[in-house]
Amino acid sequence: MTILVLLAALALALTNGANDNFKGVATLFGSKAASYRTALTWATCTTFAGSVVAAIFATSLAKAFSGGGIVPAATSASPAFLSAVAFAAAATVLLATRLGMPVSTTHALLGALVGAGLLAAGSEIHLGVLGTKLVLPLLLSPVLSLVLTRVLYPIAHAARSSLGIARTSCVCVGET
Repeated sequence: MTILVLLAALALALTNGANDNFKGVATLFGSKAASYRTALTWATCTTFAGSVVAAIFATSLAKAFSGGGIVPAATSASPAFLSAVAFAAAATVLLATRLGMPVSTTHALLGALVGAGLLAAGSEIHLGVLGTKLVLPLLLSPVLSLVLTRVLYPIAHAARSSLGIARTSCVCVGET
């Protein structure tokens, strides 16, 4: 069963990487600052570096998405439950990626957690914990981002102006 959990985690990592790998460097290729191969190499290296850093935080991430508090402890500790959540999220991300649809691995995990939780625990699923532990932060983070942008942008704009950096200033790479 441990092998099944590891395979499920690897499937999720693979589909997430396939979906997200190029997004961070697409402008390098699109602006012709780098060839496709160079941009893909950058994407792979930076994604790998990010995964190494993420491994440091993996314990807290695993706790957040393990279903602890949402489903009974016996259910969330079950390798079958963990495998079901990871495989369902991986399948969702893979399908959306293959269809060219936007997808969030976090949202796929949340849906897989709720679906597997409903099937495994039924009425024992704690929707209140689900709401406060996962849904509320997902809903509040864009709002918090907008508020911080609204507060910080004028400060950054004033700093740019005081430093004499004009809108037409640029950092050019290459001969032109």
